[in-house]
Amino acid sequence: MSDPIRASYLFLPWYAPDVLYATFFICGAVTIYGLYRHLARYGLAPSQFFLLAAKDARHKLRRFLDYGLEQRKVLSGGEGGVMHGAIFFGFLMLLAYTTLIFIQSDVLPFFTSALFLQGGFYLTLEFLGDTFGLAFVVGLGIALYRRFVQRPEKLRTAWDDYVVLGMLVWIGVSGFTLESLRLVAHPSQFASYSPVGEGLSMLISRLVPASQTAVVYQSFWWAHMFSVFALLALVPYTKLVHVFTSGANVAVAQPRPMGRLSTPFSLASMLETGNVDTPPNVTSSSDFKPLQLLALDACTNCGRCQEVCPAYAAGRDLSPRLLVRDLGSGMRDGSGDSLSSGHVREQELWSCTTCNACVNVCPVFINQVDYIVEFRRTLVAENKLDPMKRAFLENIARSNNPFGLPQSERQSWLTEMGVPTVRENPGAEYLYWVGCQGSYDPRARKITSSVIEILKSAKVSFAVLGNEEVCTGEPVRRMGEEAKFQELALRNIETFKSAGTKKVVVHCAHCFNTFLNEYPEFGGDFEVIHHSQLIWELIKSGRLKQGGKPGKVTFHDPCNLGRMNGVFDEPRAVLAALEGLELVEMKRNRSNGFCCGGGGANVWYEVPEKKKVGVIRVEEAVQTGAETIAVGCPFCVTMFEDAAKSIGNEKLVVKDIAEIVAETLPKD
Repeated sequence: MSDPIRASYLFLPWYAPDVLYATFFICGAVTIYGLYRHLARYGLAPSQFFLLAAKDARHKLRRFLDYGLEQRKVLSGGEGGVMHGAIFFGFLMLLAYTTLIFIQSDVLPFFTSALFLQGGFYLTLEFLGDTFGLAFVVGLGIALYRRFVQRPEKLRTAWDDYVVLGMLVWIGVSGFTLESLRLVAHPSQFASYSPVGEGLSMLISRLVPASQTAVVYQSFWWAHMFSVFALLALVPYTKLVHVFTSGANVAVAQPRPMGRLSTPFSLASMLETGNVDTPPNVTSSSDFKPLQLLALDACTNCGRCQEVCPAYAAGRDLSPRLLVRDLGSGMRDGSGDSLSSGHVREQELWSCTTCNACVNVCPVFINQVDYIVEFRRTLVAENKLDPMKRAFLENIARSNNPFGLPQSERQSWLTEMGVPTVRENPGAEYLYWVGCQGSYDPRARKITSSVIEILKSAKVSFAVLGNEEVCTGEPVRRMGEEAKFQELALRNIETFKSAGTKKVVVHCAHCFNTFLNEYPEFGGDFEVIHHSQLIWELIKSGRLKQGGKPGKVTFHDPCNLGRMNGVFDEPRAVLAALEGLELVEMKRNRSNGFCCGGGGANVWYEVPEKKKVGVIRVEEAVQTGAETIAVGCPFCVTMFEDAAKSIGNEKLVVKDIAEIVAETLPKD
């Protein structure tokens, strides 16, 4: 048996390589020019792009390998993920094989006569090329079926979809046709290592006369190669540009906790320097920073963000997919004011709950929430607010809480419960942050009372700030009032420092995220613990003696606790520790949990919608057969109790995890 070897340029004229590479360099130049135009549009020079990639290089390389090459987020997308995975990995394998052929045929001859595409290595590549090539074609077939037969709502088809998919299908099919023609005209005892090519060759041998095989092969070869190069030249001018822009965005997007918003200016620096000039308001796509513009071009229009968006599901005027696409169009056509031109609508911006579900599922690391909050800041600066939003901000400015209630009411009822302040118990191990809801809202006060009961039962040393506590600024920042948020943050941080605070325990998921992810940027250096985490530690250590709780319970993951900060296990462990309690999961849970509708300051104003976000989630809870929805945030309690009432469900109970545990504590 002869040694298998890869032969190149079979049946082709002597000038074929010259024409091939002349065409390649011309099309390559067109591609490079197009990509350069994209960089220029972002305001990035090539050198700046590589400097951005080099910053935090280890983290970004790991992320690029995980999500750029391994396609982890893409592959988690069900049928669409399988489709993209088949196309992507099939293409990569074919590209790798073609590159190796190029090196052996056109590079090595200048240096050596040695061959490496031979023997077992060559046969392995032949088999892998055939197998992955089939995956490539099958993936394209699924893409055609989904886009033109199934037509899912999240997909939108444009002219370049027809061009790109058509050319890719042709390239895949013509590639297999070439392989089968080669095997017919140049039979090989190793043909079985190309199973698809071998199977097709049996059909080709019946359709094409033996005398014409070489001629037909030559015609297909030219058509195939020119198609490949034409598609290469079209990349920067069609949706295929995301092959580069998506990978680039994954590679250079700045690492940042999901729960942290961008910071447009530093109030502390402004106060120190006396320079009160803030950055210009964002009014059009061109006002965004270079990396944000790159992200707009990175969008693959896959629709996953729209699929998980609670605002879209509720029938609100928001699709994160369309928002990004519209902003991208505004960037490319150079339109002016996005609000005036209609690229962005005010109601669209106020519909967002900032739950980060879209950010979590985006396979190319676009932060849709950033664009929305940037425009909200503009609306606030221009006082384009309805009465409810204006009243909310006025209450914060006047009373340091969204309710507009006196500061003294924070402490008075806690004093009656015998809760010490940090001034009365300066050596307390924990500062218990009560929060605005837990201080003023009658329903949320029950959560506060339960937490206090648990801490006392476990003999935990704790204290509260009382009247020194003011709003964290979380809803203020998400509404778009950045300066007031920073003012509140700096004030709270100074209070913590003066009290010697080291550990802060909170029952509000919004406060938890703000302390954990946003305060450190302004000097807030302390340990932040959610009450579910502390309760679990107390149970594990034996300090908290709890009883049983018969019944079926489902746990709702607050977005600020679960998706943004990965606290999934502790709340479930607490519930599972209660004897007789049956914990059941909703279909959407953990990082894929569905928002309650109260985030993004939405709880403080009304948003037109066809169906309440909270109702959608309550209906999911009802489907589990649970009698109780357990939560870890007072906003979730408010939204779910309101939703249950609106649909007339009087049996479903909504309780914070602390309330459930407190009910099981032994009574003295």
